[in-house]
Amino acid sequence: MRPNNTYKLRPAYGSENLLIEFGTADDGEYLLFEIMKLLSMHGFEQQGKIDLWMNDEILVVMCSQNGRVTLSLDVWGSIYILANNNQQDIRRIDTLLQNTKKFKKESVDFDQYRMPL
Repeated sequence: MRPNNTYKLRPAYGSENLLIEFGTADDGEYLLFEIMKLLSMHGFEQQGKIDLWMNDEILVVMCSQNGRVTLSLDVWGSIYILANNNQQDIRRIDTLLQNTKKFKKESVDFDQYRMPL
């Protein structure tokens, strides 16, 4: 099976904190559901869902024994997983994604995300 979704493990702009960025999906809500299902199968529990209608964005908060992660789906179908205070789970999710056949990890140049001096 060939992966049909790509993602990047990269730093947030101007930060050392890592996040996961998924390529734009034709059906972002379905991809978000698939990611939530994968995380649920590995011990994450959904804590809440917020529909930010004014930004056309959906936020889903999920928790593990390590803390919280936030999944964000924007109006363009882009999905991000953020966890400023839970980098351990960002790395864990990266490993989970690499071990599935549905996702392909893209290479990233971390220097592209540094703030210019």
